[in-house]
Amino acid sequence: MRSTSTHLWLAIRLPDLPLTAIKPDVMTTPVVIADKKRVVFANQSAQHAGVQLDMDITTAQLLSGCEILERHPAQEQQALHQLSEQLYHFTPYIDRYCSPTRAQSGLLLEISSCLQLFSGVAGIVHRITECLNQTPHEFLFGLAHSAKAAWLLSFAEHVITGEETRPEFLQRLNALPTDVLFDFPAAQASLTRMGFFTLGDIARQITHKSLRSFKKRLGQEFADTLAELFDIDQDFSQSALFDKPRDIYRPDEWFEEAIHFEYPITLVDQLKPAFENLLNSLGTYLRKRQQQCHVIEWHMTDIYRRQAHMTVSSDLPQSQWQLLYDLTLIQFENKELPFEVDAIRLLCQDTLPMQNRNQILDLDQSRRRKASSSDFAVTIAKLKARLGNGAVYKLSYYDSRVPELTQVFLALAEKSCQALPDMYKHSLRPSWLLKNPELIEERRQRLYWQGYLAPLVGPERIIGDWWREPVARDYYLAKRQDNVSLWIFFNLYDKQWYVQGVFS
Repeated sequence: MRSTSTHLWLAIRLPDLPLTAIKPDVMTTPVVIADKKRVVFANQSAQHAGVQLDMDITTAQLLSGCEILERHPAQEQQALHQLSEQLYHFTPYIDRYCSPTRAQSGLLLEISSCLQLFSGVAGIVHRITECLNQTPHEFLFGLAHSAKAAWLLSFAEHVITGEETRPEFLQRLNALPTDVLFDFPAAQASLTRMGFFTLGDIARQITHKSLRSFKKRLGQEFADTLAELFDIDQDFSQSALFDKPRDIYRPDEWFEEAIHFEYPITLVDQLKPAFENLLNSLGTYLRKRQQQCHVIEWHMTDIYRRQAHMTVSSDLPQSQWQLLYDLTLIQFENKELPFEVDAIRLLCQDTLPMQNRNQILDLDQSRRRKASSSDFAVTIAKLKARLGNGAVYKLSYYDSRVPELTQVFLALAEKSCQALPDMYKHSLRPSWLLKNPELIEERRQRLYWQGYLAPLVGPERIIGDWWREPVARDYYLAKRQDNVSLWIFFNLYDKQWYVQGVFS
C-alpha cells in the first residue's frame, strides 16, 4: 500500500439523467428511455409495472403502456456541462463520468483543497445539495479517497457525516458486490466464475498474493482500476513519490456588456460613442485573458422590448477593438435603425487563445510599417462587411481535364491550390476562363460571338469525364474582328461551337 492519499473525492451520480435531460418536468406516468430498441432507463412507475433494464421496448410497452423516448447522449452531456458550470463555485477540479455500458452518468469533484472555505466536508456537501435541489435531477453522493472509489460508493448510499476516514472508505468498498463493476463486463463475469462476489474478496486475494494475478488474467485497465480503488501503488520508481497534477476545470467565459441611453436613439451616428465604449471594454477583456475573437454580436432593444441584432465577423482573429469598430460602422452605415433604440448590448461568446507573433522592437519608431498579410486581412474583412461574405472569394486549381472544372471558388480562409501541371504551363491557355462555355452562333457559315471570329491555331483535342458526362472537344485559338483573342472549341457530341475563355 502507498501512503495515505490527501485527496478526497465526491461523486455525484445522476440516475435519472437520461430522462431529465429530455424532459425536466416530473413524470408520474410510466416512461422508458430506449437506445437501439432496448430499455436503458425506466422511471419508478415503469419499474413498478415490471419494466427492467435491457428489455426490448415492445415488451416494456405491453407491460406498462409506457411512453417510449429515444435516448439523447448529446443532451445528457449538455446537462452535465451546465451542472459543471454551477458546481465550479465549489471546486475547480471537476471530471465527468459516463459509463460505457449503462446509462449512468455523473460528476466527480475533488474537494480536499476547498474544505476550509466551506467549513469541512459536511458544509460543502450541504451547499452542493442546496444547489442540486434547484435542478430537475435526482442525485446520489459517494465520498472516498479516489474518484473511482467515490463513484462506486455512490451505489451504496452511505450518509456523509464528514468524519469518514480512509479505513472506513475501504471497509465500505469491501462490502460492495462485484456487480458494481459493470463497466468491465468480461472481468465481472470472470470474477463470478472464480468465486469473487464482493470487492472484499478481491482485496483479500490481493493481500495474500498480489495485483499481478488480476493484471495477467483480466488486463491492465482492470488492474489499474483495482489499484485506484484500494490505493495500491503499482509503480515503485521514484516518480511514484509524486502525485499527478490534477486537471482544472475551465468554465465557459464570454463578454457581455450593455449601455442604456437616457433618451431614444434614432440615428446610427448617435450610436458611435456607444460602439467605441463597448468595444474598448471588449478589447481590455481580451487582452487581460490573452484571447482573440472572430465574431461579435450587437443586440438592440427599445422601450417596448422589441429586439434586433447584427453580427460582425472578421476572418483574422482580433484582440484590439479598432477593426471591429470599423466593421461595425460598415455594417450599420446606410441603414436605418429598426426602431428607437433604448439600449444596446455587445456580446462575444466564442474566443480563442492569442497566437504568438514576433514583432520588431522599434523604440524610436523610425521604421515605417510595411504591408503585411494582416493588412490584407483587414482590407478583406472590410470588403466582406460591405459587400457580403459571398461576394469576396478566391480561385483555386482543381485537377480535371475539363477546362471549366479546373477552377473552383473558395472562401478566403480555405487553402487554395496554385500549383499547375506542366501541361497548363506550356499549352495555349487563356488567363480568363468563362464559368460556363457560351454558345457561338453561325452566320452565313461564319462564327459569331460579340463579333465575327476566325480560328487561327488548332485543333487541340481534349477528352475526359467519361464516367460522368463524356467530353470530347477540339480547341482553337481564334481572333475576333476587334482583335480580341479567344479560346474556342468545337463540341464533337452536339456539333456546336463554344467560347471557353478570353486571352489578356
